[in-house]
Amino acid sequence: MKLAAVVAGRVHDVTVERSDGLFHVTVDGVAHRVDVHALDGDFLSLLVEGRSYEVSVEADGDSYRVRGGAGEARVVLSDPSRRGRDDLRAAGHGPASVISVMPGKVVRVLVAEGDEVAAGQGLVVVEAMKMENEIGAPRAGRVSSIEVELGRAVEAGTTLLVID
Repeated sequence: MKLAAVVAGRVHDVTVERSDGLFHVTVDGVAHRVDVHALDGDFLSLLVEGRSYEVSVEADGDSYRVRGGAGEARVVLSDPSRRGRDDLRAAGHGPASVISVMPGKVVRVLVAEGDEVAAGQGLVVVEAMKMENEIGAPRAGRVSSIEVELGRAVEAGTTLLVID
């Protein structure tokens, strides 16, 4: 999965792949092997290239608040290949597919087909690494189809629903 991560106003190119129980993460061309274990609440234990870190990751609107040690960062993730299409959809042109940005399990569907939704309104909750992530509407519209059901495992890039 390719992402753009904005941290402190700087855009980083990130690629994440999972194999052999590890995450293979490349940030701005530098590869890392990461072992992740969920702890209580929003806390994660990370083993990165033999060094151990404990961090908390909290969803905060369209971003994540990441805390580790004495540091804190706000991280905004996006799919760089979708920027142009998302800008058009946000403006209300054509159907907007709401996509899962991470692998996980659908734990709640907050709307039904035919519902009118407001921009930013919660639509689907996906649980990933024991954290619940509410996916919001990219713009106002009407839910034309729901593509997932409760309890379904989804991969990053899976269409969850469509807004007209």
